[in-house]
Amino acid sequence: MPHTPATLITVLKTDGTTAASMQIPQAQNYLVNVLKDKSRDANLKQALNDVTGGKGKPTGAYRFNGLPVWHASSGNGQKSVSLFYTLATVTATIIAMGEHVISTQYEIDVFGPPGSDFAQGKKINL
Repeated sequence: MPHTPATLITVLKTDGTTAASMQIPQAQNYLVNVLKDKSRDANLKQALNDVTGGKGKPTGAYRFNGLPVWHASSGNGQKSVSLFYTLATVTATIIAMGEHVISTQYEIDVFGPPGSDFAQGKKINL
């Protein structure tokens, strides 16, 4: 089930603050710098395109700050990128970044809010 395309992106930082709302090109540059792994850049950009294109998928019962969490992924195995985010009208707030472990499991390996289901090092099963 597709969602409303996001036209603005914010990123939840690990200190609990959010980066200022960004247009898509700015968000790509910001997230590439956070990822720091050039071999995964293309998959990051595709996952972000899915967020902004309304092609993300629900994560079932997962919620963050009272909102349902969506995810968008690109790639397979070692070079994949999965973005976990919430939506408020046309703003997507990316709360965590990770990768596929297997087709139904993701590991938050780049960033995620400490003390939550999406903390760095956690695994998400869908």
